[in-house]
Amino acid sequence: MTRRLLIFAIVCAFAAGCRGASGPTGALPPGAGALLQPPPGTRLAPDTNVNELPEPPVVKAVNGVATVSLIAEINPATGLPSFEYQGLHGVAPTIEVEPGQRFVVDVTDDLPASGGLSSDMNLHFHGMGSAPRRPGDDVIGVLAKPGQALHYEVHVPITQEPGLYWYHPHVHLETSYQVGEGGMSGAIIVLGIEKHLPELGKMKQRLIIVRATGIGVNAQPHDDADAPGASDDGMSGMMTAMPKATARPLNSNRAPCLFYDGLNVALNGAYEPVITIAPGEKQFFRVVNATGHKTLKLSVEGENVRLVAVDGYALDSYPGTPPTESMPYLIVPPAARAEFIVTGPASGHGKFRTLCYDSGPNGDPDPPWFLAYLEAPKHKNAGGDFSSRPLTVGAPLPQNEYTTKLPRPAAKRVVVFSENAKPQFFINGQMFSMKSKPMYVVHVGTVEEWHVVNVTQEIHDFHIHQIHFLVQKINGVPLAHPYWADSVVLPHRYPVGIKSVPGTLDLLMDFRAYIIRGEFLFHCHILDHEDQGMMAKIEAI
Repeated sequence: MTRRLLIFAIVCAFAAGCRGASGPTGALPPGAGALLQPPPGTRLAPDTNVNELPEPPVVKAVNGVATVSLIAEINPATGLPSFEYQGLHGVAPTIEVEPGQRFVVDVTDDLPASGGLSSDMNLHFHGMGSAPRRPGDDVIGVLAKPGQALHYEVHVPITQEPGLYWYHPHVHLETSYQVGEGGMSGAIIVLGIEKHLPELGKMKQRLIIVRATGIGVNAQPHDDADAPGASDDGMSGMMTAMPKATARPLNSNRAPCLFYDGLNVALNGAYEPVITIAPGEKQFFRVVNATGHKTLKLSVEGENVRLVAVDGYALDSYPGTPPTESMPYLIVPPAARAEFIVTGPASGHGKFRTLCYDSGPNGDPDPPWFLAYLEAPKHKNAGGDFSSRPLTVGAPLPQNEYTTKLPRPAAKRVVVFSENAKPQFFINGQMFSMKSKPMYVVHVGTVEEWHVVNVTQEIHDFHIHQIHFLVQKINGVPLAHPYWADSVVLPHRYPVGIKSVPGTLDLLMDFRAYIIRGEFLFHCHILDHEDQGMMAKIEAI
């Protein structure tokens, strides 16, 4: 596989190549990350040590408009593409808006001219129900060359679901390099979830952007949380773990918990930071998986977490699904977001980590990673939420197409994800080109039923722009609690008896919002798969 950074090539001995591993290994030994200073422009919580989890700068709306100016550049500290914000390299602010407000983003392309697409720039506002037309979320027709600037205006509907979204470049053939390796990304928070679940407003909020880039200090994975070979068989959605259809020999081509992919995992730019939380205190974690290809199996040592929202949408956006769900871990694929409640360990000490995840015989290695320490504050703190009461529902969620009864599907489609050994990646046998015509034409105001099939030996990550979809079945098994998402694990092939059968998803695609008129994309959000062809256009008329 052709990559810019090949220092990590020793991990590619398993069949079908790296499948997205990229970037040099770090120069310092495991554990040295705790000594690293947080990136500039971040705010440290008081009463903590130097490596407290930093907070990205926040841009709030003034007179109903949040305004951000970014520069796309090569970060002098890393040699990789990044954002510059207010003179700070490698920093992207969090955009906070209320439903009904808007945000304006100006981005100047200061990347060095290369003669190729690696110097081009645009932005995608991931998960937002925005218009796929200028000056909105148009990644098909909008591209800046070095020296040019782009102006975006995104109107947040008054009915927008309050929750966590994000922004990142979407330059075809370069998305993995710019977003995955370079870490070009920032968060968007649509305010208001605490009106629906009032107890959340009493908790300390932790925004956590997980990136895995080619620069850093975590030289090797160093968490023994799972024994080598531990797996979910690639068959878990974020909310519901699938029962194994039958046992299969794990890791037929490699051991996913032993291989290292050369990338280094950071939270808000900090390696192995401390998250201060008192014993019994409840905090609201809002996590973006901004990695290029890592599936995160998030866990808090010795504690269940309580899931509140997926991909910006509260669980009970879908009628009949409870507002929260207690879970031992959360599976968060690339681009997905999870919002959940963490309770401080009784001992005052704990670990926040991602456990081993088996992405399939040909998949990316996802070994266990230690992410952060959970530590009690040095001094007694009377603040925080220490209640044991269950979360109660306050104000109803905005009434929109996602909280109302679904009509009967207007169409049914079968969508097949496949690949070859080059590697090249396909949807319905076609590799994406910017010149491609729309694969599907859909009618605004309708709902469609999509049966998504994965015939490969590795998971993929189904994502569509502009809308959310209802996850109904995984490998043919109905979910006890369907939920709305915009990015979800597409299971790999698995054995049933002596046969191997494709992994499947059954999704209800909601095209009812009229703001989505135009052309947009659906693809695998494992970013090198997307760049190498696993993407298609769709037109809403």
